[in-house]
Amino acid sequence: MNSRISFVLLFFVLLSQGAQAQLSEIKVRMDHPDSLVIASHRAAHAVYPENSLAAIREAIRLGVDIIEIDVKVSSDGVPVLLHDATVNRTAVSARGPLETMTAEQIKKVKLKNTDGTQSDQYIPTLREALELAKGKVYVDLDLKTEKVQYLVPIIQELDMADQVFFFDSDWDVLDHVRSLMPEAQLMPRTYSVEDIYAVEKRFAPAMVHIDPSFYTSKTMKVCRKFEMKTWINSLGDLDRKLNSTPDPKLALDLVAPGARMVQTDLVDFWVEVRSTANSR
Repeated sequence: MNSRISFVLLFFVLLSQGAQAQLSEIKVRMDHPDSLVIASHRAAHAVYPENSLAAIREAIRLGVDIIEIDVKVSSDGVPVLLHDATVNRTAVSARGPLETMTAEQIKKVKLKNTDGTQSDQYIPTLREALELAKGKVYVDLDLKTEKVQYLVPIIQELDMADQVFFFDSDWDVLDHVRSLMPEAQLMPRTYSVEDIYAVEKRFAPAMVHIDPSFYTSKTMKVCRKFEMKTWINSLGDLDRKLNSTPDPKLALDLVAPGARMVQTDLVDFWVEVRSTANSR
């Protein structure tokens, strides 16, 4: 075999092994009930456009455990990444509802940089995002669509059922996911302790999204009873406070009651907090 070809093959084998090792380390944290894991909100968008491939690459580079991305579906059935109903806020010149646009039209939409100028990033497809994340990091799909029948085949084709989980506050949508993909990992949003009991009976999920309004010792006791890892947000006021005063103790106060999955916009800061928390 040509020596150049041999070198290229070896490079990609080593690259793949390195990615799998990275994911294996994350899996250890995901599976351990007391280990803190960090999710980057809309990928790492402090520098790069939210939900872009560049933001996903940056989140992976920073060492997050989970990348949260928002999924919608084009008018011709192609899943793409966008949070809002329209492209107005995140695109430079395009306007209008994304779900009335074809995949070909969406592919031409350039995203804004954080300073409002046009970036070199476009609205990516779900397939592109998952191919980038495969073997490197877990992916939380925040479902901004009920058309999950277009998402599931992509995850199955890429063999990523063990690396992707589905989040929604609409439990009927999660039922639809489970009917199409029995092995799907689900993370329902809950609003009370009673909801925790309900989702255990309905889904038996390994993880559950909780809110500060019922982030109590009682809630955590129930979650531990059902072996659910709990997701809490550092978004908004807390992230803003930590951005101005990056105090690890303030961050650790958030997880002190027992939540072990933290979603944040301050990715690099919380990755450092994770290292401190998990070394105790």
